[in-house]
Amino acid sequence: MRQTAVEWFAKELYEKFEMRGDGNLFDEILNQAKEMEKEDICHFGAKCCFMTTQKKSWTIEELYNETFKE
Repeated sequence: MRQTAVEWFAKELYEKFEMRGDGNLFDEILNQAKEMEKEDICHFGAKCCFMTTQKKSWTIEELYNETFKE
């Protein structure tokens, strides 16, 4: 199974900084980050579908920048 960026980041933090304290808090924060990432991906996918149905000219990079870079 492919690892998401959030999962990779969490693993790196956990291993490199030896975060051995409150595992429940770490898991809770990780789950919140994963949910946020999921919402972003769904929003981006919906926007791609909308742009396609509207037959508007766009590139993935343009749409990404419009969606995620404020």
